[in-house]
Amino acid sequence: MQHPPREELNNALQTALRRGTGTILATVSAEGLPSTAFCSWIVSAGPRRLALALDSRSTAHRNVAGGNTKVALEILADDMILAVRGDAAIVKEQLLTVPFPCALVSVTIGEIRDHGVDGVVFTPPKYLFADGKEHRDEVERAIFEELAKG
Repeated sequence: MQHPPREELNNALQTALRRGTGTILATVSAEGLPSTAFCSWIVSAGPRRLALALDSRSTAHRNVAGGNTKVALEILADDMILAVRGDAAIVKEQLLTVPFPCALVSVTIGEIRDHGVDGVVFTPPKYLFADGKEHRDEVERAIFEELAKG
């Protein structure tokens, strides 16, 4: 399989993250223990930066706050799986639009790789709000806006 050039991958990443998508964030503790977290509140914050909402009570938050800033992400988008490596930093300890303790984390992109396979159409995980919880769509819209503004 021929891999697309970096600029093409960066453009694909920007498109995939216009309004979030399922993402697996991997961090490492001071003891070298790996940890993963599923994140859906993630947006592109520029050509070389991602912004995501990270639960302040999580292991991933403790790892980044503790100085272990090297992270990896698997971006799971429509017909696309992109691996991103970079450096994370906590930009804001509490996002105003999130109804629980959640920090704004910025990831400076160091590397993007295509994890797709020719001939395989990937469908990412999706979620829907239960009946009576449709108002959460407005909350998400506000979260994405706050992430994009930094």
